[in-house]
Amino acid sequence: MKNVLFATTATAALLVGGVASAQGVALFGDARLGLGYNIFNDGSIRTETNDDGETDTPDDLRAISRVRFGVNMTGETDSGITFGATIRADNSGGGQGGTLGQTAGSVFVSGSWGTLTFGDTNAADEQHVGDVPGDYSLTGLGDLDETRFVSNGGDFGSDSGSSFAANPEARPTVRYDFDIMGFGVSLSTNRDLTDIGVGAGYAADFGGGSWTAGIGYNKFDSFVTTGEAGLEVVEDPITGELIVVQGAPIENVVPDGEQWSVGLGGTYDAFGFGLTYAKLTSDTTDDGEFEADNLLVGASFGWDNFSVGVVYGKILSADGPLEDLDGDDSFEISGAYDLGGGAQVMTGVRRTYDIVGLGDDEGGDPAWIGDFGISMAF
Repeated sequence: MKNVLFATTATAALLVGGVASAQGVALFGDARLGLGYNIFNDGSIRTETNDDGETDTPDDLRAISRVRFGVNMTGETDSGITFGATIRADNSGGGQGGTLGQTAGSVFVSGSWGTLTFGDTNAADEQHVGDVPGDYSLTGLGDLDETRFVSNGGDFGSDSGSSFAANPEARPTVRYDFDIMGFGVSLSTNRDLTDIGVGAGYAADFGGGSWTAGIGYNKFDSFVTTGEAGLEVVEDPITGELIVVQGAPIENVVPDGEQWSVGLGGTYDAFGFGLTYAKLTSDTTDDGEFEADNLLVGASFGWDNFSVGVVYGKILSADGPLEDLDGDDSFEISGAYDLGGGAQVMTGVRRTYDIVGLGDDEGGDPAWIGDFGISMAF
């Protein structure tokens, strides 16, 4: 990635009175263009409503493109404490904070005592367990390679974006990190200081490869998930005909709960692999216990300018309101060719998890999505 330095020590001193040394502001950016199959421009699954009110996946091919840029800011005090912040231009409103707190971008201070980070950043469990390799698709195709951490507000299992783990109270995050001799430990909480996150990990070279292992725990307070408003078929009171109308937003009150997670990853020459396991439980309600555990496995291989990857996700079990997800799985195959200079040709195809609310009454049918195009990093 090429960065353009916009402010040196001298320039920063003129602007802020020279209160710190080694200050700098560097731009970064990315862009892409291509084609998407059954996806929106951001890579999420595309759906449509039929005349009978049922929701399905269309046979849809469309042009997709995007351009983004942001800024990294760094500085250092006279005593050697480093500080900085990062934000993308399209998220600048969330970086300002407002009444909800900083929901985009992050701010940090760091010294020999560790690093403290606020904002839209990983919680302690995600920081050490992480995701899996193997996604070379242009848009991410719903980000199958990402572990669904409650602490990150990530969805669990369903590609519809309205599933259990979409915690709107997860961000902003406060996280403390300390690392020594390959070992790392982190503590975190949310904006309201009600959740508790703990993570630990170890990284080392062994047998000619590089290996990482991590474990995480997150205890969270009750929250409410709000999904997209559903569509309903009702009788027109005047004509008596059946019509499709917008229903009320889907809301689930999620009681207090916890999530355990573990991750293992490694690289050996051109081969990389990773797996994560997350166990989610929540207190019993009238609808039963919120409970699910999810396994992700990913692998990548590269030669010359080519890279290929595979990712597989499996919901091993799900109970209570999540029982429709029990046994669902998803997989993705993708590849990339490096053109040099920050540009790559990228493509991927994925069979999604069963989509709750689509297809049959037992939870839905999987859908095929895909993309192809050129990704650019600046």
